[in-house]
Amino acid sequence: MKLLLFLLLLLAPTVVCAQSTYDLSCDNVAKIRIGRLDDTYYNVESDQGHFHVVVFDLKQKSIAQFAPLVDNAPWVTFVYRGEEMKKQHIDLTTHGRPLRDDVPSMAGFSPEAIVITIILEKDAFDTARAVCPALTPRKVIVDWERDWEPGWVRREYK
Repeated sequence: MKLLLFLLLLLAPTVVCAQSTYDLSCDNVAKIRIGRLDDTYYNVESDQGHFHVVVFDLKQKSIAQFAPLVDNAPWVTFVYRGEEMKKQHIDLTTHGRPLRDDVPSMAGFSPEAIVITIILEKDAFDTARAVCPALTPRKVIVDWERDWEPGWVRREYK
């Protein structure tokens, strides 16, 4: 009995410290979009007055795998520029390597999509290419009501 209790105690730290991780690649991403947003409105620190979001829409087959990860992701407290927020967090990788995210406190996760923040436009395109070169968009969405690329379908996220 003491041995069983000892073994259970050894497992406790791994369960408590477990972190949700998801690997992005061409295998599970259907579409990538890059958009530009005003930094003042969102309280993001940048030198050029704006920052970029990279949106990864997941393939239908990947949604079933990613949805439970989102539902069970741990809650983490982030502090960014004096603002404290508590939200769910998933570590993102691409091909086994950490995926760049300049402002993790603004990352967004839904069962269908992932949104990360990248300050510089060049870095946003580099991040998209790192995940899936074939899906890297041709341009940045500046006006989200006007600048949709042909063939893009608007999706409402839950």
